[in-house]
Amino acid sequence: MDRLIAGIEGSKDGPLVVLVGGIHGNEKSGVRAVESVVNTILLDNIPLRGRIIGIRGNLQALNEGKRYLHYDLNRCWKNGSVDRILQDGKRTEAEDREVRQLVEFFRALPAGRHEPKILVDLHSTSSEQGDFIVIPEDESQNPVVNALKLPIVIDLNRHLDGTLLQYMHQRGFVSFAFEGGAVGTDEAHALHVSGIWELLHASGMISEETRRVYSHYDEYITEHHLNLPRRVSVIYHHKIQPRSSFRMKPGYHNFAPVKKGELLASDRSGEIRSGHDGMIFMPLYQPEGDDGFFIVKEV
Repeated sequence: MDRLIAGIEGSKDGPLVVLVGGIHGNEKSGVRAVESVVNTILLDNIPLRGRIIGIRGNLQALNEGKRYLHYDLNRCWKNGSVDRILQDGKRTEAEDREVRQLVEFFRALPAGRHEPKILVDLHSTSSEQGDFIVIPEDESQNPVVNALKLPIVIDLNRHLDGTLLQYMHQRGFVSFAFEGGAVGTDEAHALHVSGIWELLHASGMISEETRRVYSHYDEYITEHHLNLPRRVSVIYHHKIQPRSSFRMKPGYHNFAPVKKGELLASDRSGEIRSGHDGMIFMPLYQPEGDDGFFIVKEV
């Protein structure tokens, strides 16, 4: 399996758009979506401004269909952690190799030639209605991000340390995570494809005329945001403790309303009830992961 899905060079002026799928190896819809979009661009000979690059994230985990093999590749991008991985040649865990190769790839990206520089990290969730954008708060008004018409979580990055979007944001990229829906569903694939097309138009990479030809993508993603909040903020984060046997109560989906005192989950210590009125967010229904759930409010 190759790291590079495709690299397409358009005109010299225009944005650089980097699409990353499969940072979590069980979330393959992002990879499939990037493959679909770049194949359409090449087959239909669509003119582009700038450059689009699609890559696969955790190659070894993708091969095995697992979220990760030794550690989470989307929680290791703190500068000090990356430096230690690069400098310590004795580190041989699967994700160590992935970090080294990805850093080498990012360092080779063209510097200063394309503006804006955008990185999109494509994910899916373990619960339903998982289509939303995670972005650093200072980028939450960016027109490219708002063009996707999906709920924007403006401060989740404060609660998730070491994400790829934080690392690339510090390096001058407009970087955000695009969650496309539940893992393994056709909906997640369709939302990722539609969102990528909207991103290419909003960034100036494709023309309005081209967008009209593929207008069904705009219509699809518009339909999915009608009953969802536009912008939310985190008011509570339930972090799972090691060996706590956390178990989320069945039936919750992203942005479902919850009441203070409502039973949400359980662990070895007993019942876990909501301390807030709000909306449930990213309830964990898979064995891997350290984040049990969040409570968010509309802002």
